[in-house]
Formats: sequence, structure tokens, C-alpha cells
Amino acid sequence: MAKWLVLAANLLPLAGVWLWDWDAFQVLILYWAETVIVAFWTLAAIATYPDPNETSSRRMITNPGSTAFFTLHAGIFIGVHLLFLVVMFAGDWKGRIGRPLAFVDALFIESGAWVALVFAFLAGFIGFVTATPTPTVVAPLLRRLGVRPPAPPAPLFSERESLPPIVLGLYTRIAVMQVGIIFGAWFAQSLGSRAPLIIVIVLKSLIELRGWTLWKTAEDGGIASGERPSR
Repeated sequence: MAKWLVLAANLLPLAGVWLWDWDAFQVLILYWAETVIVAFWTLAAIATYPDPNETSSRRMITNPGSTAFFTLHAGIFIGVHLLFLVVMFAGDWKGRIGRPLAFVDALFIESGAWVALVFAFLAGFIGFVTATPTPTVVAPLLRRLGVRPPAPPAPLFSERESLPPIVLGLYTRIAVMQVGIIFGAWFAQSLGSRAPLIIVIVLKSLIELRGWTLWKTAEDGGIASGERPSR
């Protein structure tokens, strides 16, 4: 289900460019907002990652230090990214997005881009509640419903990893994919053609869908959470 929501969220900009004449700035801001959503669910997962040494089911937030650090770190990247997009690509939009409410109304409400954000948020929510190991805020509810027991957690940080995969996935999106999208938008603006932008949207959709599949496969196989004990 989440995979199809990811696909829908990624293909809606294609309709926006092809049918509703979205420009490069609209697409870039939509992808920026999706990155904010990815960051939110990543931080939620970090905050509620089970402590291997904690046996109490009442403890809900297990990683306040890591959560605060990555919130600050990701927030700086995302803020600088938005500033870069506005300075480089806003053009005539600058006169319409001077205030936060005007920014939201012009770029998400009027254009219908909010639909893609809803899909992206729901996909992130499904990924969060079905994560392995089960987040501490979800585990008690699942136990009451008898859905499945929480998976035995491994440490969020292992000795072999400089960054856990959950954080690496967020930074990969920010650093690698966004650079490719920005270059595609720049070519679209320079050539005055929608073709480069459409190609970037399709490639980004395929890459992100493939990345989601690989991430869930790795997670279910125990790679994303380290070497877990057997159930």
C-alpha cells in the first residue's frame, strides 16, 4: 500500500507539468516539502527506536539526544535548501510568497500539490507503523490488538556504521537526489522546455520507488536494524 502511495505522490507532479503547466519552481518546492515529510518520519523513527537494554513497555522516547542532534542537523540542511531554491528559481513567484500563508496557498493549495503531500505523508506513516523493529509508540497498541510482537531491536548505532541506514536514507535524499532534481530544473528553465523536467520527474519516481522497495526489503531482512537476534 505504502509503495503505491509513494508512486502516486511522485507521479502527480508529472500531471502538474503536463496538464496544469507547473513550472520548475513549483516542482522543486513540492519535492522540498516531501523531503520535510521524509525528515519528520525519519526523526519519529529515531525518537522511538527501541532500546535493546530497555524492558519497560512504558518508555516511549528512547533516543532524545540523537533525535535533537538530527533534528538540528536536518533542519539546517532543509532550511538552506529552501533558501537556495527561492534565490535561484523563484523568479516571479517572489512577489506572491513573501508570507508563510501566501507561500502555502500559492504553491500547495491553489496548484493541488497538497494531494501529493498527503500521499507522501500517508506512505511515511505506514512505513513508520510497520517498521522493523516496531517503534516504541506502536508496540503497545500492536500487542493489545494481537497483530504481531515487536521485533527484537538492535542498537540504533552499530560499531560498523558511521550512520544508521535510517539516517543515511534521509541524507541521501537531501544530498544526491535533490542535486539531480535541481540540475534538471535548471536545464528546463534554460532551454524553455518541459522535456528535461518531465524526464527528471520520471527518473526521480523510479529511483525513489526502487529505493523504497530496497529499504523495506533490507529492513525485513534485518539489514536496516543491524544483526537482530532471532525471534
